[in-house]
Amino acid sequence: MAFGSSGGDEDSLLPGVGASANGTRCLVKQTAGGAVAQGSNGTGRGEDKYYAGSLRKASDAAISCKGQVTRDELTEKARGLVIVMVGLPGRGKSFISRKLQGFLRWQGKRCETFNAGKYRREVEGAVESGRADFFDSGNPHALAVRKQAASMALNDLLEFLEGGGEVAIFDATNSTHDRRQMIIEEASKHPGKYHVIFVEVLCDDPEVLRTNFRNKVRHSPDFSGMDEEEAIRDLEARVKMYEDRYEEVADDTMSYIKLYNMSSKVLVNRIYGSITKTLLPYLMGIHIGTRPIWLVRTAQVPAARSQDAELTDEGILFAERLGAFCRRRLLEYHGGKLPEKPVRVLSSTVTSCVQTVTAFLQSGSDFAPQAFRPMS
Repeated sequence: MAFGSSGGDEDSLLPGVGASANGTRCLVKQTAGGAVAQGSNGTGRGEDKYYAGSLRKASDAAISCKGQVTRDELTEKARGLVIVMVGLPGRGKSFISRKLQGFLRWQGKRCETFNAGKYRREVEGAVESGRADFFDSGNPHALAVRKQAASMALNDLLEFLEGGGEVAIFDATNSTHDRRQMIIEEASKHPGKYHVIFVEVLCDDPEVLRTNFRNKVRHSPDFSGMDEEEAIRDLEARVKMYEDRYEEVADDTMSYIKLYNMSSKVLVNRIYGSITKTLLPYLMGIHIGTRPIWLVRTAQVPAARSQDAELTDEGILFAERLGAFCRRRLLEYHGGKLPEKPVRVLSSTVTSCVQTVTAFLQSGSDFAPQAFRPMS
C-alpha cells in the first residue's frame, strides 16, 4: 500500500491535530461551543480521546442538507436505467452505445440499444432520409418523420423496460433541451421508476472528427453506394444543420456525463451510487485506438502434476517461441521500431505461469530489460 505525503509531519494526517501560524502543532479540542485550540508543541494531547469527534452521531442538519438529500434521491433503487446519448452527428454516439451495450450485457444485465436513425430509415427509407437536406429544420415533412421515429424508438425503449429490461440506451442526437425534457417526462409517466442519465459526446479535435466521419460514411446505410468524399461532404452539411440549433446539456437538475474528445476530459453531474463504480469508469476508458492483445495459456507442465509443477523442456521452448512471435508482431505494429516498453504482461503467481513469462521475456534483448514483478 502506498501513502501520499502532505508535506508536513505525520501528525498532520491525524484528526484533531493541526498547525498554528508559527508552525508549531496545536490540539483542536471539540467543545459544546465549538473548536478550541490548546497547547503547542504536542502538549495537552492526553486531554482528548483520539476518536472523540469521529464517533459522535451526525446531527440532523448534516443528514438533511440539500446535497445529502440529492444523493439519497439519486441512489434510491430504480426499476430501470435509461441512458440517453446526446451529441452532434459523427461524434461517436453509436460507437459508445454499442460498447456500453456489450459491457452491460457482459455484466449480466438485460440491455438493449434503440437507435433513432434505424427507425427513421424504416419510416422513410435510407436514400430518402439520409441526405443533408432531410435534417433541415425548415423541412416540415422531414421534421415530422424525425419526430415520429424518435417517438417510436422511445416507446419501444420504455416497453422493453416494462417487460423486464434493466438498461435501455437511446441512441440519437437529442440535441435540444426541449427534446431531453420530453424524454424525462415520458419516462416519468410510466409506472416503473426509471433513472434517466444523459451521456453527451463532445468533440472538436479535427483528427478524431475525420476518423469518425470516415467510419460513419463507410458503414452507415445512409451513405450506402455513395462516393466516400461526396458522402463526407453530405455528412458535414448535415452536421451544420444540427450545429445551428444544438444546445449543450447545461441543466444541473439533470443527471449527466459529458465526454470531451473521447474522454480526454469528463464532466459529471448528479451521478452517485453504483453508476460511479461501473458505468462511469467504463465510459472514461473507451477509446478508438487499436493495439494487439494476446491471451495465452501457461506453457506445458508434466501431466498429472501439482499446481507448482515447473515447465517441461517443450514448455520452455513454447514460451521462447511465444516471445519471438510477439516481437515480430510488435515490430509490424510499431512500424519496425519497438518503443522503450513494448509490451505489458499480466500473469498469475502460479510457478508455471511465472516461468512462462520469464522465458518469454528472456527470448529477446528487446524484452530483457523489462522488470517482471509477480503479484498475487
